[in-house]
Amino acid sequence: MIEFVGKFLNKIDKKGRVSVPAFWRPKLLGKEFSGIVVQSADGYKAIDGYSQKYLEQYQQWLDTKDPLLESNEYEATLIFGSSMLPFDQEGRVLIPEFLRVDNFIKSEALFVGMGRKFRIWEPVAFKEYERKAKEYMSKRKKNEF
Repeated sequence: MIEFVGKFLNKIDKKGRVSVPAFWRPKLLGKEFSGIVVQSADGYKAIDGYSQKYLEQYQQWLDTKDPLLESNEYEATLIFGSSMLPFDQEGRVLIPEFLRVDNFIKSEALFVGMGRKFRIWEPVAFKEYERKAKEYMSKRKKNEF
């Protein structure tokens, strides 16, 4: 199931709150928790975000793995060391300061859909990432045909 599609640029207020794209919010509502789950993206200066449902699916996958393997412990630590950010009444979340500082996100947040998850970028950093991604895809297409 594809949940997150599109790009949305939103302002961050002085308290660190940002509006989650309204189009995505219905996919992020749950009985126990309504909001987003976030963590620093692995290998990028950005924040990965997803629904609690995705987190539960990840747990199910981890349950099939050997819990004593160091690599599985690392994955569990990264995923379950994430932050759960509940919606306020206006559909905003408070992004923790450490995530904003670590990922250079100050006054604007660019939400970029990635299917089952999304990424929150500082807009200029995303432009550079997007440039590299287009370059990579162009090279790949040349090699496939």
